[in-house]
Amino acid sequence: AVSNAGAAGLGQLMPSTARELGVFNSFDPRTNLTGAARYLKQMLDKFGVVHLAIAAYNAGPRAVERAGGIPLNGETPGYVQSVLQFWGAR
Repeated sequence: AVSNAGAAGLGQLMPSTARELGVFNSFDPRTNLTGAARYLKQMLDKFGVVHLAIAAYNAGPRAVERAGGIPLNGETPGYVQSVLQFWGAR
């Protein structure tokens, strides 16, 4: 799967993020999901709280820093809410 923004694979990694994580084939499920997990861990380490890490995973860490929290763009607030609701349903 490729998003309109260019994020690819199961973990929906942007090409530059995938390269930084050493994911050279975003369509290989194992490497994509391993990279996605490492990226989420990086965002958790950087922001220290789950909701901001999820927002950074979706919108990028700079967007979260600029907004001083969850960016109020068209997608990210709903994405964070959806992930947290799904996680809480576990």
